[in-house]
Amino acid sequence: MSEKRKLVICAAAREIGISEGDMLNVYVTYQTGLYEVTFATEWMTYDMFIDENTMEVLGIDYRPIPINSLLAQLPEAVQDVS
Repeated sequence: MSEKRKLVICAAAREIGISEGDMLNVYVTYQTGLYEVTFATEWMTYDMFIDENTMEVLGIDYRPIPINSLLAQLPEAVQDVS
């Protein structure tokens, strides 16, 4: 992993107050001075834009993971509790 990519991931984790180990499915793309980092946590998905030079987070979009996706990860016996 490149040093810049590590710094970008660290900046994204620090911005929302989690450890890098809590980040799932991390994707980093770069275009003209701006990194885009998309990742998920156990309950949320995030899309962040980070300045290449300052490592400042310039924007964040986040949303909860749809409940159907979360339920699909549970054992079948737990899914139907009604």
